[in-house]
Amino acid sequence: MARPERYDLLGDGKTVLRGGYGLFYFIDRGGIDNQLAQNPPFAGVQTVTYKQGARVTLSGSLPCEPTCTPAQLISTNATGPLPTGVLTNFDLSTPTGVSVVGILPSNVTPMVSEWNLQIQHQVGTNQSVSIAYVGTHGAHLVRNYNANQTLFNTGGNLYPNLGSIDIQDTRGKSDYHALQFEYQHRLSHGLTVTGAFTWSKTLDDGFGNLDAGGGNVPQLYTDYGIERGLSNQDVDYVLSASALYELPFGRGKRWGGDVSRWVDYAIGGWQLNGIYSLQGGTPFSITASGNPSTARADRAGKISVSPGNIPSYVGETFALCNPSLPLQPDPNKPNYNPNYPVGPFLFPASSAPNTCLNDATKVVSPGGVYLAPGTAGRDIVRGPGFSNIDFALFKNFPVTEHIKGQFRVQTYNLTNTPHFSNPADTNLNDHQIGRINSVLTNSWRQVELALRFTF
Repeated sequence: MARPERYDLLGDGKTVLRGGYGLFYFIDRGGIDNQLAQNPPFAGVQTVTYKQGARVTLSGSLPCEPTCTPAQLISTNATGPLPTGVLTNFDLSTPTGVSVVGILPSNVTPMVSEWNLQIQHQVGTNQSVSIAYVGTHGAHLVRNYNANQTLFNTGGNLYPNLGSIDIQDTRGKSDYHALQFEYQHRLSHGLTVTGAFTWSKTLDDGFGNLDAGGGNVPQLYTDYGIERGLSNQDVDYVLSASALYELPFGRGKRWGGDVSRWVDYAIGGWQLNGIYSLQGGTPFSITASGNPSTARADRAGKISVSPGNIPSYVGETFALCNPSLPLQPDPNKPNYNPNYPVGPFLFPASSAPNTCLNDATKVVSPGGVYLAPGTAGRDIVRGPGFSNIDFALFKNFPVTEHIKGQFRVQTYNLTNTPHFSNPADTNLNDHQIGRINSVLTNSWRQVELALRFTF
């Protein structure tokens, strides 16, 4: 359902007010792995590993498995039957070691409301400027969580005999608000210019249905209130400007309008195109691996980042337990002297923390079980943004009266400026959070040559 409207604000045909509202429903099942049909006994996976004593080759398995001795590990003798994959020991009445999928009976169809309000004004005969507010609200969005996750304080599980219990519920919410500016210069004297700037914020309380894994899980699935924060895909600002310019040389142009056909082949038909982009980065969380593994760090100070500091993008400070000795993080070596986080991120309180030998208040790493979720919010650190220039040179030329040709040289990221990705290590327990070791995929300079014919 959508309803757009427009109104001539000043009655002169040059200033218009536009607005619209839409309500949309969509089914978000999240792929085949989240379907109830994947549960036993309808489907399942049995894994056979080397550690379990399995010795399998393309020709079969060793008859002695799983109790083979080193002398029996001869691949040419692996002619026994392969594992069948039949779950012979599975008991539906008392399942053990089984992971299952669940869907809440209260789930409803996800929906998104969208609205916008824009004022556009014509400037001169071929230019316009506009300002707009755009908003969306998502309700009943799909969230996935493990209802058998390790619990804080106790370290236990609700169902210790089972594996993961992946639940799909539709209680997620999201909000998007944006202020958008746009300038347009329509084609005149061979020049077209467009510029746009968006200042926005996207909030939600969970991850996308297919965005699970890689730390994208709630700290505690029974408390999604602490998950409300910036969306993984939030980009706070985007500036984009583009221009197309037909050089004023050759037949029909300002200069050289009466040159011969052969001269026109050389000086006519040239076109320059450029796009400049500047945008902020996407946010990420600071985790603290331990027990439970879903914990985030505690926040104990003002967050800072250092754009351009590749080894240490996040402004986290570490100090040596003994400042008079060099760093030695290995407890099995002499002069053991680890470092510990000072801030702005710290380890949450745990039942048996590892501390400095000379000061039990300085926590080197967590131990035992975390007593409560970390106080650091979700996605509270913003990754690096980037600027980019794309440039192209076109040469248009006639082949016949009905066939036109175009030769293109297109360069993406003309200056080959690195577009760094978010830090690969955001785990406080690694003692090197904020290290960036990669760039965005396909962000390096690329040059294309193309020949196009239109007929």
